[in-house]
Amino acid sequence: MGGGAAAAAVHRKRDESHTVAEPAMRGSLKRPKFRPQPPPEVEYANYPSNIMFDRRVIRGNTYASAPAERALPARSLPRAPRRRPPGTPEPVEGRRHMDIQTEAFLEELADTVPEAEVMTQTDAFMDRPPTPLFIPMKIGVDVETQIENGDLFDFDFEVEPILEVLVGKTLEQGLMEVMEEEELAAMRAHQEHFEQIRNAELVATQRMEAAERRKAEERERRIAQEKQRIAREKATREKVAAQTFARGYTSGLLGSVFDRLYDSGFFYDPVQREIETDFIPWFEDQVVAECSEAAASRKCVDEIIKKAFMDAAAAQAAGAESLRRELDEEKERVASAAAAAAA
Repeated sequence: MGGGAAAAAVHRKRDESHTVAEPAMRGSLKRPKFRPQPPPEVEYANYPSNIMFDRRVIRGNTYASAPAERALPARSLPRAPRRRPPGTPEPVEGRRHMDIQTEAFLEELADTVPEAEVMTQTDAFMDRPPTPLFIPMKIGVDVETQIENGDLFDFDFEVEPILEVLVGKTLEQGLMEVMEEEELAAMRAHQEHFEQIRNAELVATQRMEAAERRKAEERERRIAQEKQRIAREKATREKVAAQTFARGYTSGLLGSVFDRLYDSGFFYDPVQREIETDFIPWFEDQVVAECSEAAASRKCVDEIIKKAFMDAAAAQAAGAESLRRELDEEKERVASAAAAAAA
């Protein structure tokens, strides 16, 4: 009740602030100076029902902001009327408005562009004939002679020295090749004999080197054995001396050592140690494995669901594509039937 009375008082005050002292002159203005105000129930009906979108609700710090009742009159102040740009006044009686050109050079304006047709014809030319072949002028005096058989060349007489040279060169080349083959065979036999002698000497040298190597290895092994024997004897003497000294030194410390070891935890319960070192790590590994298998199972289920959705979407798209193809074929069949009927 208090909120309704406050709203009515605000609207009454706003209406009083929007009253006009003198009515507008009739004939000078065709519309009132201020816009008519709607009734309160109509105006408040346009406000949103959600307070998150209500401009009257102040958000943030309410101590530093002005009350909503004080902001309403400022928001509801009248707006200044919009002024239209001044236009050309109406023409007087007997005259009319028309568009004119204001440029320095006038241009005739027409709906259609003037066009003109002009034709020309070139003279016909004949094809150029091919250029004749250039033949120089004959100069000098023509003479002729007659040559009988055997006047210039005798084949049997002229070919004999050539055949002698060819046959001689062929025989000489054959002899050279035979001699070269015999020389190569002799060199090959000499090389084989030399390789046999060298291999025999190499085998003998390797045998002597192996015997010398075995002697050196045997000498080194004997020296190493002697050094080891001396080291063992020295270590044995040191051990005996150390045992004697330790036995004399630790004879009275045995009880105290056992007590300290037991206090420091050296002697432990085997069951408790087995539980801590074997059972607890195994149990943790089993728990981790079970969690990993559960995560893998969830991932597999997610993949199966995703694949099922993708397959369903692909099947739906394929069905839509087939339906669209059938519709296109039906349209083409109807169009062809209509064209055939029209023909």
